[in-house]
Amino acid sequence: MVLSPHSDPAFPIPGITDFAYGRLLNADDTTQSLAITADGHLMVRVHGEIMTRTDALLLCSENLATRPLNRRMQGRAVPQVFQRLVSLEGEGHMVLSREDQHFYALQLRRDLCFFVEAVLWALEDSLMWDVGSLPGSRTDQEIPLVRAAGEGALAVRVPGELVAVKIAPERPYRVHIDGFVGWVGNVVPRMERGVPFLHCEGEGAVFVSLPRPDSPVAPDFEDAVR
Repeated sequence: MVLSPHSDPAFPIPGITDFAYGRLLNADDTTQSLAITADGHLMVRVHGEIMTRTDALLLCSENLATRPLNRRMQGRAVPQVFQRLVSLEGEGHMVLSREDQHFYALQLRRDLCFFVEAVLWALEDSLMWDVGSLPGSRTDQEIPLVRAAGEGALAVRVPGELVAVKIAPERPYRVHIDGFVGWVGNVVPRMERGVPFLHCEGEGAVFVSLPRPDSPVAPDFEDAVR
């Protein structure tokens, strides 16, 4: 009979206090503002202020305060309240569940990037940001975007593995809309009516979420080259 480590005499049962203090999920002064746990959940450490979503919350320090976050357009606050992100203030931390998706924490170093609003889960207050829409999407299916620039970290949550494809002036690409996450650099994506692909040109890299095995994307080739 094969025993699990917890039942094998060679592996003594740990004391409950030792077990608890050996598996702490607390943040300390060495914890980054945005960190991914061993199981892929997002830990958000608050030291002053940070912008984050609060759905899929697993745990949160009691001494953190939230306030609504006004959307910004062209660098200015507008009356509409951001429905996804809130401002989290105080000293403490929270952990957000990855559920059946994947978190990625990314560091901007004077970069300019754009992400589909639905995938953005947190960003440091050192970043400049505002909102807009993907060019051409207002006439068909609007795709809200968040532009982030400067130095600081942000976190995205996507269905599958996050990859990127390089875009060059002589090498544009078409990216299926279901996998499109955003881009970094001087990329110009454009939606065309009736086509499930974005035409991406310019120079930079487009982020793409690969489909999960249970939901493959198998579009017609004619749609991609149309």
